[in-house]
Amino acid sequence: MPAAEVIEELRKRFKPENARNLSATYLITVRGQGGGSWLTKISDGTLEMTQQAPDSPAQADCLISVEADDLEEIIAGRLSAMTAALSGVLSIEGELGLAMQLVPVFFEGQAPFI
Repeated sequence: MPAAEVIEELRKRFKPENARNLSATYLITVRGQGGGSWLTKISDGTLEMTQQAPDSPAQADCLISVEADDLEEIIAGRLSAMTAALSGVLSIEGELGLAMQLVPVFFEGQAPFI
């Protein structure tokens, strides 16, 4: 599945009620087929995802990098993000606590994001 489709699936899964007390900016980089980077702003129950140009420096509180196929596995629930992070499949830089807060926002009912 191309990265843009995986990102669109994240948009669909966004639960505003679980993001009411969260204000953070993430840079999600999806490597592989149709890869790219999306600046993801979550602010008090709202979501804004903007694809970034390849050489555009983006300021974010948390950087997340993952292969498109691996992100698809995480979204499908076949790979826990914690396992992906511990094995180096999913890379997280910045505030780890912010990455953990994505679980109820996008993955309610699944294992923790990291």
